[in-house]
Amino acid sequence: MSYIPKYILKRMIPEDSFFNTSKSGGSPTHFGFYIVNVISPLSIPAEIPSDPKELAKLAGVDDLSKLIQLSVDGKEMAFDITKLVLRYEDKEVTLANLKDAAGVTIPVGGKLMIMYEMPGGLPAGEHEIIVKVGIGGNVQEIAAKRVLKEDRVNLPYPPKV
Repeated sequence: MSYIPKYILKRMIPEDSFFNTSKSGGSPTHFGFYIVNVISPLSIPAEIPSDPKELAKLAGVDDLSKLIQLSVDGKEMAFDITKLVLRYEDKEVTLANLKDAAGVTIPVGGKLMIMYEMPGGLPAGEHEIIVKVGIGGNVQEIAAKRVLKEDRVNLPYPPKV
């Protein structure tokens, strides 16, 4: 398993990074956090498969549901990749429109929002989120314990970070 050093994680995941947002305008539909790219420009390949089976093959897994593991406050969640939303600037990417990410480069200082559909979101207070991504047999873990502040419990969509 590969780890990102804590001093880098503190810069990558700012104290105010946790939030809930509502796509419907009512109560929260997603919880999320944002990451600031502090390492080097991150480029998405121009040729990225849109077929989930091809994407799984490229990632070195037999099933995309095994690509990501998510735990919130010590509880492993049944991860459904179709509920994952990534957002960079005005570009939103889900499994259904993965090709839209092709060729995107997130520069140093760029912010990537990671949102997961969860009706009601998370309550205000301290939470720990652990994301493990396994690609090609290597597992990268990102863990952060942050406070979801009251003013970030239900941000309008798309959230401004």
